[in-house]
Amino acid sequence: MRKLAAIVISFAAVGLAATPALATDANGNHESYRWVVATDTAMAPDGSTITLTGNGTLMAGPGSAATGGGTFTNSAGVSGTWTVSGVEGFVSYGTRLPGSSFPPPPATGGMTKLRVALSNGQTGVLTIFCVIGSPPPPVMEGIHLVLGGGVSGNYTMQDGGNTIFFAI
Repeated sequence: MRKLAAIVISFAAVGLAATPALATDANGNHESYRWVVATDTAMAPDGSTITLTGNGTLMAGPGSAATGGGTFTNSAGVSGTWTVSGVEGFVSYGTRLPGSSFPPPPATGGMTKLRVALSNGQTGVLTIFCVIGSPPPPVMEGIHLVLGGGVSGNYTMQDGGNTIFFAI
């Protein structure tokens, strides 16, 4: 009987140790957030870049909504404004690094996908990543912007900047 109990406890310990930390998906999260993109740059495979600055709000979960926008400049010298036209989802990574008291709430890490329209007529999806909390590997701080205009419209490599979400 003791041997059976030891085996069960061993398997349970292995199972718990192998369980990854899970982010909270949009279906379990109905909170509102302020998002901030503080001069973030993303790079396309051909080396072209785009830099965005902006802020707004989003509501996670079913019936989600988002607002906001900002400015952009690309490496070809085109600049203008961009606006959010919708949200495709939000995943929270939590509010702190494990074992840390920084940053204080309501700062929150996560990932959101926002539908955006640029003043030059292009549309696409902006993904914002903030690595506060427990993001899954290999997530890095920054943005991706996919405009659908071929290779030079797929800015999917982070190239510096800071982002953050605040629970409101």
